Amino acid sequence: MLKIGSVRWRGKCPRHPRFDPYMDGRGAIRGGCEKCTALVDIYAHHVQMLALMRGFAPPQKPKRRPAKPADLQESLFGEF
Repeated sequence: MLKIGSVRWRGKCPRHPRFDPYMDGRGAIRGGCEKCTALVDIYAHHVQMLALMRGFAPPQKPKRRPAKPADLQESLFGEF
């Protein structure tokens, strides 16, 4: 069994603090910055990991509530 906890991580390039790998992508990396390239790689691996985790165990179907039983009480007056 593999346990993966919730990890919160915020990283940004010290030279390009407004660079966002989600919005900008590889095409917005200026001057071949190593930190920005690393951020894009981290983002790509994160997306790949989430896809693998979702593909491994498909979501479970929602449980249906049991149907209400029919009125099982007999008539007190009987059928006329």
